[in-house]
Formats: sequence, C-alpha cells, structure tokens
Amino acid sequence: GGAYRNGERIFSTDDVIEKTLANSVVGFEFGYARSEKGIDDMVDAVRRILKHGCRSMRTYGSGVLDLCYVASGRLDIVYTGIAEEGWKPWDYCAATIIAEESGCTIRSLKGNDFDENGHVLPNSKFDIYSKSMICGVNSKLVEE
Repeated sequence: GGAYRNGERIFSTDDVIEKTLANSVVGFEFGYARSEKGIDDMVDAVRRILKHGCRSMRTYGSGVLDLCYVASGRLDIVYTGIAEEGWKPWDYCAATIIAEESGCTIRSLKGNDFDENGHVLPNSKFDIYSKSMICGVNSKLVEE
C-alpha cells in the first residue's frame, strides 16, 4: 500500500504541526457555475474561509493536481461543489486513491459523510459521482 511519487513514499502530513484551518493552505476550484446565486455561493465560501483565517488560498485549475497536492502535503485541504460545480468522476478516480493512500480524508461536502456535529462518520466512503468534495490532510481539518 501507500502512495508514491518518483519512487518515494508520500504522506499528506508529517504531524509535526497540528493542522488547523488557521495554519492551512486551502485549495479550491470554482468550476462552471455561472448563475448569480452560484457565483455568490462560491465567492461567499472563499470570503468565509478568509474571515475565519487561513494561511493562504490557491486555485490551480486541476482537480487531479489539487488532490495530489494534498496527498503530498503541498496543500492542506481542497474543496469543490459549493454551487454544484463539482468535478467529474474522472477528476476523482486515480487522485482519490493517491489521497487516501497518503493518509488524507476525502468526503462529500453535501452528502451523508458527517454526523449532526460535523464529525466525519468513520465508515463513510467518498462517492466519485458526488457533486461536492472536501479532502484534507486529516479528518480533524476536514471537520473544521
């Protein structure tokens, strides 16, 4: 098992620094939603994260790259699907395996993957047909 890059095992985090949203690099993708409400929802999500506090925010334009960057610790968390602009299954397939094998937690933002307190349900699995996604270096950050 495990995830590898150029023959070297990769891990989502080295656990030296406890990851919180305040010290995380957050990735996001806006996708194709172009309705007034969709645009407002996507921009408002970025605004809420910035107001809450994070180290920085990035967008790279590639879901596969985003997930692999979380898997290798270059990003701490990435999300999509705030306005139903989520990625396609081919964006998730291989990268989901890489992310999970490196120790990441990946779930649907709008599915049944969280309990009423916002905690990740232990037996939940990400559905690649989901219209939303959040992937973080650990479940605590995903829950935050």
